[in-house]
Amino acid sequence: MAWISLKKGIHRVLPGLTVQPGNKVADTLKMIPPGARICDIGSGGRKITPSTFTIDGFVADNTDLVCDIHNIPLPDESFDCVFCTGTLEHVEDPFKAISEIRRLLKKGGVAHIEVPFIQAYHADPNDYWRWTLEGLRLFCRKGGLQEVQSGTHIGPASALNWVFNEYIICLLGNGILGNTAAAFVRLMPFKYLDYILIKRSSAYRIASGLYFVGRKQP
Repeated sequence: MAWISLKKGIHRVLPGLTVQPGNKVADTLKMIPPGARICDIGSGGRKITPSTFTIDGFVADNTDLVCDIHNIPLPDESFDCVFCTGTLEHVEDPFKAISEIRRLLKKGGVAHIEVPFIQAYHADPNDYWRWTLEGLRLFCRKGGLQEVQSGTHIGPASALNWVFNEYIICLLGNGILGNTAAAFVRLMPFKYLDYILIKRSSAYRIASGLYFVGRKQP
């Protein structure tokens, strides 16, 4: 989903609060064969590839199907690969949502999931859930996915940058003073330390975002 709550006013033209040193979505695309059928649930208007079938709960550019992602009106085993990034924290029942992801996958198909760990509240339109890496692995395993790989995709510096931004607004208020100070936080280069920190084996302990890639088993 598009995190609309993070991009209001002057923040629309300022740098984001986080960086992703590696493109995990691109890495997963390399795992699937040419011509594979790809779906993106909670696409937020993006197209991972020109032929990707996009699903969202709200009307947006490039959205092929608008529906409740707890109950997606598509046949079983429709896709070779399903992406769901920055979305599960916003759904009321993530267990039902991952069940739908598994249902839509062909046997042996790949699911790519990205979820938040240490992130500030960001309603789109609501914000319900957070996962540790162990919690994400358990969640996906109980959802019927066998792990291929998992780890950190948004690192510790981004986590602290985001939390500090929210702290400034909480401390100084959401008026001119608070938003001006928060804008300076967005301009600080601190988050780029993640290009180093994300390689540390302990990065998951204070990561901003985590990912899981798994296969549907028979």
